[in-house]
Amino acid sequence: MKQDFKWALAIFGVIVLAFFGIHFLFLWEQGFTKESYLTGLIFLFPAALVVGYIFLTQLLERHERQEERLEHLVREVLHEINLPIATIQANVEMAKKRLTPEEEKLRKRLERIAASTHRLQKLYRELSYNIRREIMPIEKEPFDLADLVRERAAFFKELGRNEIRLELEPTRVEADRIGMEQVVDNLLENAMKYSDKEAPIDAVLKEGVLRIRDRGVGMDENELLHVFERYYQSDQRKKGEGIGLSIVKRYCDENGLTLKIRSRKGEGTEINIYLEKILASQEDYIS
Repeated sequence: MKQDFKWALAIFGVIVLAFFGIHFLFLWEQGFTKESYLTGLIFLFPAALVVGYIFLTQLLERHERQEERLEHLVREVLHEINLPIATIQANVEMAKKRLTPEEEKLRKRLERIAASTHRLQKLYRELSYNIRREIMPIEKEPFDLADLVRERAAFFKELGRNEIRLELEPTRVEADRIGMEQVVDNLLENAMKYSDKEAPIDAVLKEGVLRIRDRGVGMDENELLHVFERYYQSDQRKKGEGIGLSIVKRYCDENGLTLKIRSRKGEGTEINIYLEKILASQEDYIS
């Protein structure tokens, strides 16, 4: 907000200078001397800036109040959405504890409800994250990226997806955790979508580089040119919205991370993210 105000004030100042410049040329032609006009300008220009400052302050304060009301509304709505999700989870867990060994079918149904609720809660977190990142800066936090990749691989394993072969070394980063979780999910989801179910996916984290490799359909040079475009899908027969890799690209651009992709038609795709810009220092790791 303060930065916006400074820019608005600078623009106003330029407009005022342009106005007085044109005015000066007009009055000079009507007989004013350069000295007399500049003397008047010494008094007029500060007065104009004060008036502009008051005007812009009122304008930006009103804008700030609107943003505060919107943020308050969003927080309330998100809170109300989270309550029923938490209630369903709690009641499912209670019901599972009361089941007898003979009620195996009911147990499986409850487990499906629990899994769906877990996915719904993840969608809620992503929705909350995407709304908040549009309203305010997202705070960065230190965490071990290897733990996050391991956690997401376990999630996809529960869904019966492709085998994910992990080769992870502890890698402490300081970043937007939910955003990085979206990156890992989209990379793994994309690799699975364009691979046979029996084909394994490699997730490697070594020497500050996150590498996701599949053995799927791959892409040719023309497809690689468009792969990070929003809504683009190299294979229209696959289900999806075509926004996964664009989300990955946006996150990398916002955090100064280098993103490289190698692919060959019929052999698969490998995506590498170089994490040097978000690696936490050794002191942070020890603490």
